[in-house]
Amino acid sequence: MAGVHFASAADTATVHGVIYEWDTFEPLENVIVEVNSTPPQSMLARYGLYSFNLVSGDYVISASYYLNNTLVRYAQEEITITDSGDYVIDIILLPAYYDTGMNETEFFELDELADLAENDEEEQESSFSYGTISLLVLTVLAVVAGAYLLARSRKGYTAREDGQIPTEELSIGVSDEYAALPDDLQEMVGIISRHGGRITQKELRGILKHSEAKVSLMISDLENRGVVHKFKQGRGNVIVLVYPQRDGAERAQSQGPNQNI
Repeated sequence: MAGVHFASAADTATVHGVIYEWDTFEPLENVIVEVNSTPPQSMLARYGLYSFNLVSGDYVISASYYLNNTLVRYAQEEITITDSGDYVIDIILLPAYYDTGMNETEFFELDELADLAENDEEEQESSFSYGTISLLVLTVLAVVAGAYLLARSRKGYTAREDGQIPTEELSIGVSDEYAALPDDLQEMVGIISRHGGRITQKELRGILKHSEAKVSLMISDLENRGVVHKFKQGRGNVIVLVYPQRDGAERAQSQGPNQNI
C-alpha cells in the first residue's frame, strides 16, 4: 500500500512516528495512515509505527482505525517539510465522534464562546469577591445589633453603660435563706429565681458571661449546698432551684405552680 515517490533521496525527508491510543497511550496496531502527497501515500501501521518519504511542502497526515468495518478512532496532523532530514510526528488517535465535520468557522465560533464564558467567569468572580465581603460585613452588623436589642428587650434586665447587669435586678427573688451564699452564687440564684426557678445551663451562662468551666463549678457548688438540682435534658442541662423547706401555705405560696418538676 506504500505510495510511489519519484524524487531523489537527497531531496526527500523521512516522516515517521508512533500511533497512540488516546486513553491508554499505548501504540495502536493495524491503523491506516495516509498523507496527501503527490501521488498520495498510504500504509497499514501493523505495530503502531508508520513512515513516509516526502519532498518539501505542506502535508496532512491522517490516521484511521476501524473495528468491524466501523471507524472508531481518527486523527489528523499537519506538517511542513522545509528540507531533507528526519521528522518525528507521533499521533494520538481520538474517538471518531470528535470528528463531526465542523469547518474552521464553526471552530472559531466555539473559541469565541469559550472566551466569552471565561470573561464572564472572571467578572462573576470579581463581583462575588466584593459582594461576599459586603454581605459578611452586613451580616456581622445585623447579628451584633440583634444581640444588643435582644439583651435590651429581655424581661427584667436593663444593661447599664458599663455592660453589667444591675445588682438590684439580679437580687430580685433571692430570699434571706440564701443571704449566706457568696456574692457570685447569690447572683446565680437570683437569675434562676427570676426565671421561675428553672433555667437551662446554656441560658445561665449567656446571662452571667462567665466561662463554661466557671458556670459548671458554680452550679456544682450550689448543688452540693442543696440549693439547686441539675437534670440532663437532651444535650444540655436544666438547673432547678430548690426552695427552702417551709410549712404549709407559706411554702406553697413561695413555690407556685412552676416548681413542679
